[in-house]
Amino acid sequence: MLLRAVGRGFLGHCPACGRGAVLTGYIKPAARCLVCGENLAPYQTADFAPYLVTFTIGLIFTPLIVVMALRDPQSPWILYAFMAGALISALVLLPRAKGAAIGILWALDVATP
Repeated sequence: MLLRAVGRGFLGHCPACGRGAVLTGYIKPAARCLVCGENLAPYQTADFAPYLVTFTIGLIFTPLIVVMALRDPQSPWILYAFMAGALISALVLLPRAKGAAIGILWALDVATP
């Protein structure tokens, strides 16, 4: 049940039914699923998704950027390409991480006050 809810949230779907949207905007959570009517308002993730994305992007791209900087310091365009890749990855992962976090909270029934 937990993995299914996380997967549905990661894909942007309601953790309960898998058909409705969990986000109404880029990262704005839906208060209620429009398909099944599940109340999603109590499951607020606060800053968990940005922390998760920052950790993931840092874990992947920091070693790559350091290695490339030490290997070929005369080619700054490679570093710029990696930085752009990190930025694009963060922008793509942020709403997915937000949906997955809502799915975790929903599956564990951890409502925030």
